[in-house]
Amino acid sequence: MVSGLFDYPGDEDGGSAAAGREPAADTGVLLREATAADWALIGEHAQPRRYEPGERIFAANDAERCLWIVAAGRVTVASGRHVVDELGPGGVFGELTFLTGEPARSTVHAATEATVLRLSLAGFEVLAGKDPTLARHLLFDLAQVLAVRLHRLRRLVGG
Repeated sequence: MVSGLFDYPGDEDGGSAAAGREPAADTGVLLREATAADWALIGEHAQPRRYEPGERIFAANDAERCLWIVAAGRVTVASGRHVVDELGPGGVFGELTFLTGEPARSTVHAATEATVLRLSLAGFEVLAGKDPTLARHLLFDLAQVLAVRLHRLRRLVGG
């Protein structure tokens, strides 16, 4: 795995912010460089859940410390009545609740038939004990996702 902690997705020269370029549109993808064995190990510690189009996956004010990873299909992330993102395979949501334990501020629905992996904090801790390198890469990629989302938010509010 290659750690691109300081690179925006799609950035070839290491640091699109410094180069004045925008981050790639697909900002919520986790572990792009993971192998099939890595995903199998994650799958051993996460519960797959299937959802029909329109079905709610995650609601504002949920406080369960879980990281959600889209395995198949597409999901929409909404704040109030406004859709703020759409994620496909490898997309991640629930990261702030996973990391901080604070209630979620967004609601996520399946946009299509979707399979989502639910990785609890306890499951992550077991995974980290079995493969600390994979856990470190997961956290670094999660930090990158958060950095890109913060960069987008700053652009929206003019900062």
